[in-house]
Amino acid sequence: MLSEACFVWNHALALQKRYYRLYGKYVSCAAMQRHFAKRIKRTYLHSQSAQEVLQRLDAAYARFFKHLAKRPPKFKRTADFASFCYKQGGFSLCGNVFHVNSCKKDYKFSLSRPYDGKVKQVRVKRSHLNEWYIYVITDASPKSYAKTHDGASIGIDFGLKTYLTLSNGEKVNNPQFLKKDLRRIRKASEKHSRCISGSNHKEQARLSLCRLYESVANKRNDFQWKLAHELCKRYDSIFIEVLCLSGMSRLWGCKMNDLAHAQFVSILEQVATKYGCTVHKIDKWFPSSKLCDCGYKNDNLSLNDRSWVCPHCGQVHDRDVHAAEMILRRGIYELTSNGKTIEPLGFEAVAFESRISLL
Repeated sequence: MLSEACFVWNHALALQKRYYRLYGKYVSCAAMQRHFAKRIKRTYLHSQSAQEVLQRLDAAYARFFKHLAKRPPKFKRTADFASFCYKQGGFSLCGNVFHVNSCKKDYKFSLSRPYDGKVKQVRVKRSHLNEWYIYVITDASPKSYAKTHDGASIGIDFGLKTYLTLSNGEKVNNPQFLKKDLRRIRKASEKHSRCISGSNHKEQARLSLCRLYESVANKRNDFQWKLAHELCKRYDSIFIEVLCLSGMSRLWGCKMNDLAHAQFVSILEQVATKYGCTVHKIDKWFPSSKLCDCGYKNDNLSLNDRSWVCPHCGQVHDRDVHAAEMILRRGIYELTSNGKTIEPLGFEAVAFESRISLL
């Protein structure tokens, strides 16, 4: 089935490239689906599964045209094609038994937890360890959770040495999962590179290396999910700052990849919907760490300066804690401004200067 899904992808991509080379146009997804329904027949792949592969290719082209992807989609090998989808037909689920109509076979799987609602979609995915997973998507409403504090707000500043710095002064240390297992990963990678290509030892070394990477990813996911649940339980409004992750990755490399801030933000937004929390993002150009309460902006602040003294009012600021406090203030102001024009340095500086003049 994966082989046939890969054939559909490569054949449709070849048609797109040929049509664009001849006519300078792009074939729509509906026209491609009509062509496959009329001329291309697959033995084991369901018709709706083939349509989903074509929709996946169309979405990849759409991301490229919108400049969200750096390159157009490319041809894939069967070994690299990892998943296919059943939408409304071609399968049946009965407890922990997955029946496929095309080959008339039953596959038993480990049912991790019961699913509620009507089944709308089933995705079959193969991992890098050659393990198969079934994702059951239903129309059941997500379960809601209760918070321990209503109305509480917090500002979060991301860092390198500390994973998170909260506006109340709390700091979450960087677990550095990749750094702890980097020595074992290097040894496994060296063993994999020494093996002869195409041999069984090469495949065994690849599986060993994939297990190490999967272990690191599982530890990171567990840490991020638990942290997101803890924050959403305690706070009703969470304010974070948008980061230029691509530029930071070029500067600090695998250290930024080990932090996985983008993945944590995605998890935090997903958990916040279950708790009814608000996750508000601050513009990345807001100078949270350089701006003082009195309105002074320290343009000479470098990354090595972990604390600085305001020459205007004499306040001593811890860089990370003060940045989290400014993110909190800016976020509250943006939520309460109802879309009105916001000053580039925030309302706090103007209000503080007015209080000084009155005194």
